[in-house]
Amino acid sequence: MFPKTLLTVVDSEEPADGLGEAIALSEQFGCHLAVLVIGIALPASTTAYGAVPAETWSQEREKGRAAAAEKATEIEGLLKARGVPGDVSPYYCEEGQVADIVGMRARYCDLALVRPAPEDDQRLSKRALEGAVYQSARPFLYVPNGVTPTLKPKRVLLGWNATTEAARAAHASLDMLKAAEQVHVVLVDPIASEFEQGEEPGADIAAYLARHDVKVSVDVLASASRNVADVLLQHAADVDAELIVAGAYGHSRLREFLFGGATRDLLANDRFAVLMAH
Repeated sequence: MFPKTLLTVVDSEEPADGLGEAIALSEQFGCHLAVLVIGIALPASTTAYGAVPAETWSQEREKGRAAAAEKATEIEGLLKARGVPGDVSPYYCEEGQVADIVGMRARYCDLALVRPAPEDDQRLSKRALEGAVYQSARPFLYVPNGVTPTLKPKRVLLGWNATTEAARAAHASLDMLKAAEQVHVVLVDPIASEFEQGEEPGADIAAYLARHDVKVSVDVLASASRNVADVLLQHAADVDAELIVAGAYGHSRLREFLFGGATRDLLANDRFAVLMAH
């Protein structure tokens, strides 16, 4: 189904106008917009300059809570002025709590919007992504800076490898796929086997999508020693895709952290919105 509730996370110190794209999507598709305003608390008694006096530490935390509450009030006013239905929840917490909070709140939403991490402080973005991927049981839409997100893309690339994660992503995006003019199911170096991707890789997922009236084609590509993400991104450019759909983190978190993986590479791209599910 098309999402009825969108979730987005903002830093308590960032300008409220950073919500522009989330608000635009909510206006375009009549979505309820759930906004989490999160400030990361100063670690107890430690800074780059040594110990922080208890009184100073306490004062800084109170300032942080007040800033998060003030930003939430500002955003509530912005949503009201734009006529966008929504709710705003302020949190001031330890960095390690962010993923839990995002995951918990995302369970009551249909889709989370994820933005690239800023260069100067990536703590919130990385922890929010962790919560969206591993703790929400919901899909998320990654939107690079400068890319205009849409919930009705005309051309979609579906990266398919017959994994549980890929199946969840395909199902989560089914309404978008049905509304698209063309969906390219892309398989990279598929293994033709009954217990891998079938005797004819891509045939089963294409048949499934076709029964939902999806205008689907199957593109089987060779990696030629390139990584999977590079192959998908190049093909997305070749077919002028507006959205890439893929499963997120099929390997263990440790393996992905150590060796990268298609998920991390796709989320590092700066040209295409990516819808993922874990």
